[in-house]
Amino acid sequence: MIKITKSLLARSSLAVAVATSMGLVSQSAEAANWLKLYNTSPPGIASPVKVWGFIQPDYAATTGKSVSGLKGPAGVTKFNGVAPNFNKIGPNVSSTNTFNMFRARIGIRGTLTPLSNKVDYFLLTEFGNNGMTYFDGKHPVVSDAFVTWNADPRLVRFSLGLQKVPGGWESRVGIPVLPFVNYSTAALQNTLERFVSPSTKGAVLPNGGFRFAPKGVVTGYSSYRDQGLKIFNWFDEGHWEYAYAFMIGNGGPIDSTNNNNGMDTYGMLRASYIFSGKGPYRNDAGVWVWYHNGQRKINQIGTYKLNRWGIGGEYGRHQRHPGGYILHAGYLHGSGWILTPAPFKGSDTNSAPGLVDWTIYPSTDNTAWGAYAQGGYYVTHNVELQLRYDQYDRLTNNDALQRNFKEWTVGAQYFLTKTTRITLNYAIRKLDVPHPGAITNPVQRNNAQAIANSMDNRLDLELTSVF
Repeated sequence: MIKITKSLLARSSLAVAVATSMGLVSQSAEAANWLKLYNTSPPGIASPVKVWGFIQPDYAATTGKSVSGLKGPAGVTKFNGVAPNFNKIGPNVSSTNTFNMFRARIGIRGTLTPLSNKVDYFLLTEFGNNGMTYFDGKHPVVSDAFVTWNADPRLVRFSLGLQKVPGGWESRVGIPVLPFVNYSTAALQNTLERFVSPSTKGAVLPNGGFRFAPKGVVTGYSSYRDQGLKIFNWFDEGHWEYAYAFMIGNGGPIDSTNNNNGMDTYGMLRASYIFSGKGPYRNDAGVWVWYHNGQRKINQIGTYKLNRWGIGGEYGRHQRHPGGYILHAGYLHGSGWILTPAPFKGSDTNSAPGLVDWTIYPSTDNTAWGAYAQGGYYVTHNVELQLRYDQYDRLTNNDALQRNFKEWTVGAQYFLTKTTRITLNYAIRKLDVPHPGAITNPVQRNNAQAIANSMDNRLDLELTSVF
């Protein structure tokens, strides 16, 4: 694997930061009206059937740094010399470097009423190897399947079925134009939910957590989708565009019915000033707010609330042109039902407590927050340089349990054609135990710091081709 020195990374980061401060950063595709592009077909020109899709083969690697210095019983110390899960490549977390057909989606969309575009539909299937298929346990899966009724284009539209939920930028942006290979850490841990079967059996911990073995009980992955009813629309006033979306859904795996008698609710409001362009690469400035409220149930401990909300904004001009730029940032806050994945894979949960088990902290007292800021710069119309910083602070209400994830991602994209690009990302990752003194057991304190110190950097190379 190619080595990148700290001094080189520091100089590269500084250069991009300076370019960003001067407004020399390119716009990414998140500035689009994704409600319009995703949930509806173009009025007056949409065909009854349009076949489309995309593939994303990739290569990912870390240097495979392993944990050292673990103390305790043999069930714990046996993980000395073993790379933790976060230094392995998902979704299988079985290797520190691998090629993978990450996404391979094909589907159809169009209008059921060609003369009026009153009723549109969207169907998409996923054949790739990612969280959506891995946690579901089969290939392919249906990722999207909904019908949109454009009841009154001046006021309201309705979409019913399996679809993307209203939310922040990372939940809205179309995958084929997502500028970075991976989502931010806060998104991966706090809003891209892994669902747990209500019948899960585990241990109730003194700190309020519920610890369980994940094998066979993690039943799905949210993929920013839910089955339900979305009410939405957008309005144009000169250069201004205002959009809203509200949704009620099951709040569970994408291929199952509701399992806790409660429904999740989602909402998003957005205001944009459009400078020029249209579609996924238009130039605009925008701000938004979003929320997600729901409840989750495990029979052994009961039903608890899940609450998420966030804000964000962007400013970009001259996309896909030399000197084009973007400034983009978002913040999210979470409380209740916070999941902490296990650092290692294994089945011996009795002799390695906390190392191979997952833990849910269900109380509304549990909190977390995350933020990201990103930008890029188009050197030419087909070469883009990128930089992103993201941070996720988990369980900020409990000093002993709090963990801080920090990541700088340096990237570049090369557009071979209008629909095909290569993306290279190098992520500099760090995990901190901010209050080690709060962990009163010296062995547990040592082990927490040993695991945190083992976090490695990551390289991703991905090809995206849309057809």
